[in-house]
Order: sequence, then C-alpha cells, then structure tokens
Amino acid sequence: MTRTTRTLYVEALDVLLRGRMAEVAVDRDWELLEEVARLATEDAPTDLAAIDSSLFVTWRAAVTQYHLKGWGNMTPERVRQVRDKAQAQPKAPASSPMRG
Repeated sequence: MTRTTRTLYVEALDVLLRGRMAEVAVDRDWELLEEVARLATEDAPTDLAAIDSSLFVTWRAAVTQYHLKGWGNMTPERVRQVRDKAQAQPKAPASSPMRG
C-alpha cells in the first residue's frame, strides 16, 4: 500500500488516539505500525499545547495508554526488527484436511 507522508501521519495518529495498535499489528501493516511507534516515542509536540490544547491532552493520554498497555517496547527500531524477521521466515504451506 502506497501512502503519502501526510496520509501515513494522519492514519498513525488516528490509530494511536483510538488505541488500535493491536489491529495494525495483526494486519502486519509495518509501515503504519512503525509510524505509530514513532509518534508515541516522540510524544505530543509541546508547541501543540498552545495551538490545540485539546489535541495535546488527548495525544498525551494516548501515549500514556500506549505505555500502560505494554506497547512501550514497540519502538520504530523494534518494528523494523520484527518486520525483517517476519519477512525472512518462509511461509508455511496451508494445512490440508486430514484424509482417513
């Protein structure tokens, strides 16, 4: 899936604010998961507090939830490591029903 930088940012912020990281991980959308991890790691920009205080507070709360739910170890670097490992593993053939 090809996304613009802006689209990726908007989608990642939406995922972070709604706490939908697990859905993205299950979908193996590595690009989006890496951007979510980046947004959470970098935290809400402090200048946002003066521009849009409501978004700032919501973003900070979402980052707190991100860490409380155990996603704190999912940094952008870690996402890349997991992606590379997942892509290096050969896909298992689909299991066929047993005949008997």
